[in-house]
Amino acid sequence: MEECERRERILDAASEVLQKCGYHAASMDRVAQHSGMSKRTLYQMFESKQDLFHALVSSRLFNFSPDRCHYSEDPVEELTELLMNLGEIILRPDRMSLIRALITESQQSEDIRHILTSLRAGGKDNVLNAWLTCYVQRRNYVVHDISMYSNMLFGMTVGDFMLQNLACASEIPELLRNMRPRFHHAVRIFLAGFAQGCATP
Repeated sequence: MEECERRERILDAASEVLQKCGYHAASMDRVAQHSGMSKRTLYQMFESKQDLFHALVSSRLFNFSPDRCHYSEDPVEELTELLMNLGEIILRPDRMSLIRALITESQQSEDIRHILTSLRAGGKDNVLNAWLTCYVQRRNYVVHDISMYSNMLFGMTVGDFMLQNLACASEIPELLRNMRPRFHHAVRIFLAGFAQGCATP
């Protein structure tokens, strides 16, 4: 088995164990048993339990590789498409189940709180930061905190749908049908406000 395949199998097992047993009971022994691999193999790939769950949260919730955007001449369409890709990834049932487990565990586990804090909004290299950085450079805007705007944009689009998903799972199909028009509208509002709030040199 290739190393990347072993890694994915271990991360799948870690996610399953976290959701079934909680973080404190999610021992390396238990993850090894669920993955069908030895504990030694786990420690060859992950230094510790915290390292394993850091990798799980990072890869399953924040490490996005959305499809290429096809509207480079139209920032509204391009950003809408990027957010649609992001939403379709993070709003998948397996990702939402993991988010629910993490929310539950964050109340009791300092490790989980630390992991989520360190990966907040995907870190400095997330796709929204990257897109906004390019957009700012093309427009010659002066922006001192791209992450603040990235977090704001995420909150008014994907983040809003995440909260609705967590609150009313029975209405998810209707929620997803409305995603593109809502994102498109939010992006137009965001970019108009962003332009007004950015000083040009």
